[in-house]
Amino acid sequence: MSILKIHGERITPDFIEEDFISAIETSLNRSFYFRDKSVEVRRISQADENELGYDGVLNTIVPFYIQFKRSDFYSPHFSGKLTTDRKNVSLPVDKGFFAFELLRKNNKYEQHNAMFKLSQQNKAAYVAPMFYKSSDLSKLKSQAKEFLPIYYDDIFFYHPMHRRLVTLRNLLLFKKSITIPPHDLVNDTNPSHHYSYSRDNKVGFHSDPINLENAKAQTFYYFIQEVFNQQGRESKSIVDSNYNLLPELFGFESNSSDFLAILEASIRRVSIVDSETNINSIIEQFDTIDKLIILEDILYHYFNIRQFIKYENI
Repeated sequence: MSILKIHGERITPDFIEEDFISAIETSLNRSFYFRDKSVEVRRISQADENELGYDGVLNTIVPFYIQFKRSDFYSPHFSGKLTTDRKNVSLPVDKGFFAFELLRKNNKYEQHNAMFKLSQQNKAAYVAPMFYKSSDLSKLKSQAKEFLPIYYDDIFFYHPMHRRLVTLRNLLLFKKSITIPPHDLVNDTNPSHHYSYSRDNKVGFHSDPINLENAKAQTFYYFIQEVFNQQGRESKSIVDSNYNLLPELFGFESNSSDFLAILEASIRRVSIVDSETNINSIIEQFDTIDKLIILEDILYHYFNIRQFIKYENI
């Protein structure tokens, strides 16, 4: 191995985070056919408004939450604190590992804590790549165009482009992306925290290192499988629960002027209202779809958390 390769101890991906997000979202935004059902995954703002007006569709909604991260790769030659931490808690470093840093704003980890609170009643996870080369990302995008990103058990279908039968055997389109559920609240004043992970899903949390062997980290493929299998509670109940969580994410009371200002700003971003409109009267009339729209907007605008919904296209 050349001396230049040996000294490549920490490698920053040669693609930007938005490219990774775009590749995943492009795959998610396609129609899925799952166990004889037409299942779709969308951000609520991208879904067909008329279609979502039907009670049958509303009853099948399952929201889930993602925070995308782009990770650096640390080679087996890296000898910094992250490697020492992983060794100290019996996590592998011999084949290298990836790591991303939690967002810290105003000396707080509000984004992470919002993710953790959402995860207590929904599926919510960090999603990060297990690769750092743009060529790998290009392959993922290429697969997203060719194949349906879902699991079939030896299903045969006719491929119109190639004019032949194609067999899909346990296709793992998202196998190179890991999902890491937030494991706990972070309320300390440490200047940085990281999640580190290897390609075999061995996850650690740093500063004070923790081996998260029970973190339920898995590939994004299996995460989506669990979303598809999830029956969940009645849609109105789970959406109301998520919506009522919003004030707590900011540390406000639901009827406080500070939180009402956040709601008003969101309403004005996602709808057309004039200055004379009584915002309180609009809030009082929110239905399930309205609350999902507000959830999507506020979580993305303030925390960069993306809300998706799974629903059956009946």
